[in-house]
Amino acid sequence: MRTVAQANCPICASPGSLLYSNLTDGLYGAQGSWQMRQCHRPECGALWLDPAPHPDDLAEVYKDYYTHNLVSDEPLGFRASVKDAFAARTLGYEGVQTRGARLASLLYVFSPRRSEWALYKRFYLPWVKDGRLLEIGCGSGAQLAGMARLGWQATGLDFDPRAVEAARQRGLKVEIGDVRQRAYPDASFEAIVMTHVIEHVFDPVGLLTECRRLLTPRGTLVLVTPNTASLGHRRYRDSWRGLEPPRHLVVFSPQALRLACQRAGIEVSEVLYSARDAANLFLSSERLRAAGGVGRIELPEANRNPPWRLRMLEHIERLGCALGKPWGEEQVLIGHPG
Repeated sequence: MRTVAQANCPICASPGSLLYSNLTDGLYGAQGSWQMRQCHRPECGALWLDPAPHPDDLAEVYKDYYTHNLVSDEPLGFRASVKDAFAARTLGYEGVQTRGARLASLLYVFSPRRSEWALYKRFYLPWVKDGRLLEIGCGSGAQLAGMARLGWQATGLDFDPRAVEAARQRGLKVEIGDVRQRAYPDASFEAIVMTHVIEHVFDPVGLLTECRRLLTPRGTLVLVTPNTASLGHRRYRDSWRGLEPPRHLVVFSPQALRLACQRAGIEVSEVLYSARDAANLFLSSERLRAAGGVGRIELPEANRNPPWRLRMLEHIERLGCALGKPWGEEQVLIGHPG
C-alpha cells in the first residue's frame, strides 16, 4: 500500500512529535505498520497518522470494515416507541408519543446508558418541522431510516456502493460519493450529522467548511467522534480502540475538534461526552493489548454484557462526565453556522 507523509497537524498545520509507533490494525486486518503524531499546540493537541494511506489506496483499508455489514432496521416495537418518546421529551419531537411509551420513557432517568443510546440513535438532534437532514457517512441507512420515520426529509451520503444500495432498498434518498463532489446548493439543509466520520478524512476543516455552506443560517451540525481525553485512551494508550489505524487519519482532542469548527466558521454551542458503549470499547482495547499487534481480535457486540469490572469502569467514566470531566469515549459537538 502506498503512503503519503503528513508532517504537520491537519487542523492547525503545526508540527508534532511522535506519540505512537508500530501500530497495526488488529480490528479489520489492514496491512502495514503505522505511527501517530501529536500536535504540539495545547489549544489543539490532535493526533494524526504520519505517514497515512495514499488517498488512491484508501479503499484497501476498508475491505472488511463494519459499514459493509448491512445493519437491520430497528424493530418497530414497544422498545423503539419508548426511545422515540424519550427523544420527543428530550429533543422536542412531535407526534411520536403514546401514553404507555411516555410513561416508560420516564424510567430512563434510572438508566443513563439507555438514555445515551437513545440520544445517539436520534443524532442528539432537536426537532425541526419539515427539516431537511443530511447524514454524511450513513452506511446502510439504519439510523437515517429512523429519522425519516420521525418526520425528517432525510438524505444520506456514503462511499460504499453496497451500503448505498441497501439504504436505497429502505426507500431512502442516498447518494454515493464525497459531499464536496455533490455540489449541493447553499443552505440546502436544516441539519447535517456525522457519526464517526470526521476522523476518517484527510481534510477535516475543509469538510466542515462545506457543511457550513450547506447549512441554513439557523441550521445544526452534529459531530460524534472518538475523544483522546477519554478514560479509555488514558488507560490503554496505544492499544485504545479509538485510534483504529490506519482508518482514523485524525483523532481529536476536545480542543482540536473545537478549533477545527472555529476554522471552518462553525460556532460551537455545546459539547457532550458520552460513555454509551464504553465497557465494550474497553474490552476491545484489552484484546488489542493482549494480541500485541499480531493478528485480528474478536470484536464484542454492542449492548452485550461485558465483564463487570469493565462495566464498573464505564460507570466511573459516566460519573466523571456528569461531574464535568471530558472522560467519555465519544465527544458530541453541536454547532451552528457562525
